[in-house]
Amino acid sequence: MQLYYSPTSPFARKVRVLIYELKIQDQFDFLVVDPWTDPQLRKINPLSKVPTLVLNHKEVLFDSALICEYLSTLKDKSLVYPTERVAYFKSLRLQALADGAMTAVGRLYAELHKPEQQQSAEMIQRFVTTQKSALSWLEQHLDNFTENFAIGEIAVACLLEYLNFRFPEDDWKTQHPHLATWLETVIIRESMQSTHFHVLP
Repeated sequence: MQLYYSPTSPFARKVRVLIYELKIQDQFDFLVVDPWTDPQLRKINPLSKVPTLVLNHKEVLFDSALICEYLSTLKDKSLVYPTERVAYFKSLRLQALADGAMTAVGRLYAELHKPEQQQSAEMIQRFVTTQKSALSWLEQHLDNFTENFAIGEIAVACLLEYLNFRFPEDDWKTQHPHLATWLETVIIRESMQSTHFHVLP
């Protein structure tokens, strides 16, 4: 299988972390692309987004949540998705919250890197508010986290690391100490250490 990804994408990192958690990384060719400029990516994914997964029979999957669901069928799904019904949907809720917050962080970064006269103060405030409210919710709902590093926890870890990557000066750890402590317990995992964010040369 081929996984098209960018090392700056938190959604692609979520998929890559899950692949390492399932210990199926030897089944993949990991192809780094720039989704803004790569014509090949547009040919196989009309959205031209990462991650994009090309299966062995050439079927193409896109959207990180869908790709993660598919990948979980390749091994024991309980490794990355809770089996109990309530816990399962709580984990999916964590993923949905983290995915939404990752989108807000990415759009905030893009907005702040526009020429000042093109920036929208209203949009910047909206993205900042979304980021802060998501972190506050997570800090207050750590009891929703499972003991396993399941899909919800994977998504949250990628969100927090993405925030550290794009806004290293942000003081979210001081404001959300329990969440920061939790992150320190999971970033030592091989799956996180093998998938660090970095800027394309």
